[in-house]
Amino acid sequence: MPDWRRNAARAGAAGLLVVSVLHFGLGVHRAGARGVVDFPIFLARAREFRETGVLYPEARDPAAWGPAAAVYKFPPTLAVLLLPFAVPGGEGRAIAGHRALQVLLYVAAVALLLHACAPRRRATFVVLGLGLALNFEPFFETLWRLQIETPLLALLALALAALGRGRDGPLGAALATGAMLKVYPAFLAVYLVVRARGRALGIFALTAALIGISSWIVIGSAENRAYWFNVFPTLLAEQPTAMTENVSPARYLQTLAGLDPLAAKRTSQILSLAVLAISAWAAGRWLGRRPPSARDGIAFALFLPAMLLALPNSWVNYQLLLLPSLLALLSYALATGRHTGWVGAALSAAYLPLLFYQPCAPPAVPWPCAATPPFLGVVELPRTLHDAFVSLRGLSTAIVWLALLRVVWEGPRHSGERG
Repeated sequence: MPDWRRNAARAGAAGLLVVSVLHFGLGVHRAGARGVVDFPIFLARAREFRETGVLYPEARDPAAWGPAAAVYKFPPTLAVLLLPFAVPGGEGRAIAGHRALQVLLYVAAVALLLHACAPRRRATFVVLGLGLALNFEPFFETLWRLQIETPLLALLALALAALGRGRDGPLGAALATGAMLKVYPAFLAVYLVVRARGRALGIFALTAALIGISSWIVIGSAENRAYWFNVFPTLLAEQPTAMTENVSPARYLQTLAGLDPLAAKRTSQILSLAVLAISAWAAGRWLGRRPPSARDGIAFALFLPAMLLALPNSWVNYQLLLLPSLLALLSYALATGRHTGWVGAALSAAYLPLLFYQPCAPPAVPWPCAATPPFLGVVELPRTLHDAFVSLRGLSTAIVWLALLRVVWEGPRHSGERG
């Protein structure tokens, strides 16, 4: 490469990183300046449990568990972790501490993902991957809520790193911990079945059992039964909502196809079963009975968008869990040097809507979080244009799945596996 091109590439990379770091800092600041919406609910419920011994007072009231309801919907595991912070007068410190923890977890997860996914052209991948991660709006949406998806991302990063090294223990333990925090990551155990990783499945079951026993001891049998036998079945029966914050297929079936919530849910379930079956068949066809290798990671990444597509209500911040899949696609393109055109187009089409933050309300509402967020932290676009891109975010999940499906379908000849 001529010197002028090399220098131009370096200047472009430096400019990308400067803008990205600036946007990341501003995004973290804005998330704190807007307050926090979900975490105080969880903290208050843990504090109430300390006082009353009841964690799920609405357990037998199905009306209390609707989409986006302001109640504690998680398994007891999170409450166990929050109990040390659920003290009178300690909410401010707990919120500040958990916000700092989420930022640190995200930085650690990104670093681990960049290491685990890095192809031979490491420098280019790291620069582009950092640009992608530092401008990823689902993180700031998660940070504003102090929701569980940031710890889940860190656990997925551990799982992906373990896959590349053939380490079944950390793999099974990471996925089980995620499932016991928010249940829906249990979907990823299907990958372990497809890959016939019996030891990882055993560790998954053992870890889940140990966490469950710990929660049983701390929270008590009555509240554990209330969750698993009352709350959880109610959540499984949840109807999809047409709120713009929901980017699941069921929401678009309502708003675009005019289906009622139940019909949209049933249609979406049929589609998600097809997505799961195709993912499982493609991954099994590609990997066969070969020993664990770096190829496992990109097949695992295929199951992340499949998981999000299976949820009747897939909130915008859940798309944070697409980050490993996006980095896997980027790594594939740089590692193989093949099909960079269509992979680049797919990455761009999937990633562009994810640069747009979902405001909490229409612009007429006088809340700070209803304001139009500046694009890349720099310029405020017309709200109509901004909201149009936000409405496309459901497509991002589908595009990532389709792109990874094509990569997996092509097989290991073009996988770019290292070593």
